Amino acid sequence: MHFYDKVKDQVSALTAKYKYPNDGTAFGHFIIKECFNKIVDFDFDGQDFDEFISSHIVDGSNDNGNDAIFVNKVQKRILVFQFKYSQNSSLLNTNEVLKNKKFIDSILRLSTDNLLPNPKLRKVIDNEISEILTDEALTENKYTIAFYYVDRTFPTYNVTDIEALFNNYRDKGVKFETKYYDYEKLNDLYDDVEIPKNNVELKIVHNEYFVKEYKYFDTEDTDLKTIVCSIQANSLKKLVKEQNELLFALNVRYFKGENEINSKIKQEYSKGSKSNFWILNNGINAICEGFEIESDILKINNLQIVNGGQTTKTLTTIVNDLPDEVHILMRLTNISSTTKVSKISKEIATSSNNQNAIGQRDLHSGDRLQRTIFKKLDDVSIFYDKKDGEWSTIPNKSKYKNPSGRSPSHLKINNTDLGKSYLSFFLQIPISTKGRDKLVYSEEYYTDIFNQEVNEENQFYKLLFSFRVTERLNQLKLDNESKFEILQSSFINDVLISLSALYFLQNKLAKLKEPREIKDLINQIDFKNYLDPNKKYFLILEDDFITFMMKVVRGLQQTLDVLKMAKELNNDIWIPKDTNNWLKKDGTYKQIIGQVTTYLGQNA
Repeated sequence: MHFYDKVKDQVSALTAKYKYPNDGTAFGHFIIKECFNKIVDFDFDGQDFDEFISSHIVDGSNDNGNDAIFVNKVQKRILVFQFKYSQNSSLLNTNEVLKNKKFIDSILRLSTDNLLPNPKLRKVIDNEISEILTDEALTENKYTIAFYYVDRTFPTYNVTDIEALFNNYRDKGVKFETKYYDYEKLNDLYDDVEIPKNNVELKIVHNEYFVKEYKYFDTEDTDLKTIVCSIQANSLKKLVKEQNELLFALNVRYFKGENEINSKIKQEYSKGSKSNFWILNNGINAICEGFEIESDILKINNLQIVNGGQTTKTLTTIVNDLPDEVHILMRLTNISSTTKVSKISKEIATSSNNQNAIGQRDLHSGDRLQRTIFKKLDDVSIFYDKKDGEWSTIPNKSKYKNPSGRSPSHLKINNTDLGKSYLSFFLQIPISTKGRDKLVYSEEYYTDIFNQEVNEENQFYKLLFSFRVTERLNQLKLDNESKFEILQSSFINDVLISLSALYFLQNKLAKLKEPREIKDLINQIDFKNYLDPNKKYFLILEDDFITFMMKVVRGLQQTLDVLKMAKELNNDIWIPKDTNNWLKKDGTYKQIIGQVTTYLGQNA
């Protein structure tokens, strides 16, 4: 899906929220928050970044060619943005850029044009730009103007014309930059992750390193610089103690605890100066945003360990003091493009020779929607378990304590359970011979369940709604399984979840005969109002929901009774295993829909 289609719903929501004149203006707000904030220092230290952005969106009449303008007072940088929002065509032209340049000429006092900025632009000029463009700064060129142009694409002739407009700045020694971002680059930024900031040091074994510069070949070439070196393993101890999980933001999984592999790491490492650790261990694969070597000290800017987290955590959580002779192999890559960090780091992680195999769940743990769900649930003190071993890394679990004081002791939601609930309710797939856990992360269904190409707020609510319905129905089953034989089957839970969609389609029951028909209709309903965000997204449903579902249970039991009777007529006995075998068949659910909807119609 194209970037425009992926974000249009969220852009429209911003238009309404901030009363922007059109979606084109809101688009600027959206990409500053979701894309540029990852690579541009806006010098923001407040609480409400959205309000900060809104106050610097100056698009409108008398904007002098500026759609948004920001000032980084510390770096003495003025950031000028022009956004073009289009589904099909490129809109930026040199006339608009010229209009923008005339404004910059004016504030740099390179022209005497009397420009009349709108009130929002005037406020930025008076309160922020004036502090940067002092007489001294203008005389000595102690400032930088950075132009950010955003359009669907950038034809070569257009870029050439724009660059030609700025030639006189070069002649005058004005420090300026022109940056171009098409929708493909924005999409990379949108899906990328923010790397936690850190500055770390590791001890290199003297003369045991080399540096290689090369390119990563993809849709566009990315410059890489890698150092391969031996480091003193004991230098990791202080590093992980100080930085903790900030080092593993891009790692596809966390420390798995004391398993067979990690026990072997511990055993070999503990041999000290007689350890064969360097040759037997795959070492550490990491990325960064810059490194340098000074007197055998590797100084690293924004280190992220993308493979070798098991090794690192095993060494630093189990082992205390070791001699300098115990070494570990490390490959550290500086990725020049900030829009390619997430993609390249995932490629490194999956392509490396792994000591513990990486599953599909771990591989998807860094996806944008997974991170969004984590943040939203974390805000209401629910832990979103999206990565294998992640829960064990939380130092203080009191935040997630169940306030009701009952079992479970902590509030957690597992992403596999979330996916299976969605699979049953919204995709109407309660039965699978392939295994439902695998189905959640399969190529066929993962992008539907954790859909990142629709409004992520809406998708979050759909996922949470299906999960909360699952909780309610699991309790219904427990309360009534002694009364109904059908509820004693281990395969009935997901069937109940799928059939619960009928509650919301009661005026159409007579027409529903297939899962596809239910799926098409149920996905048209907005379920946001069925969850209370102020009460940990608990379910809001009328009491008649349970009454309705008990009718469904009776309809299921009647269907089972008919099957049992048919077998008995053939002088055979129906046993519990037969119920499970029947429910596991791929065609059973379609049969159930017909039987249950008929029963509901007869017992309305």
